[in-house]
Amino acid sequence: MLLAAMLKAESGFDPDAVRPETQEYGIAMWTPAVFNAWAQDGDLDGRKDYMSPPDAIISMGSYVCWLAQQFKRRGMHEDLPALLAAGYRTSDKTIAEARGVPERARAHVDRVLEYLAQYTR
Repeated sequence: MLLAAMLKAESGFDPDAVRPETQEYGIAMWTPAVFNAWAQDGDLDGRKDYMSPPDAIISMGSYVCWLAQQFKRRGMHEDLPALLAAGYRTSDKTIAEARGVPERARAHVDRVLEYLAQYTR
């Protein structure tokens, strides 16, 4: 459910979403460089493409799981969905330095949490 809420907040589930000013693309709004670091072939076609929803989503899942491990390792167990949404939008280091959700990510995190609440009713 959390990934669905994050995808809704990131792109509105639009596989063709584009933010040229930040160079973010696709359903999970990956930047090509970050995607390439986490890329997995979700549709098993032999290619890894940030514009492919299956590739983007499976890679997102791996990255979010890694973020959860990083936060837990640092003793950050409370409000994990908010931390994960913020970490995906910023970075694990940003969240660790802020010891929580930084103000600049708060509106995005609040949107994710709203969607998450809707999806878990």
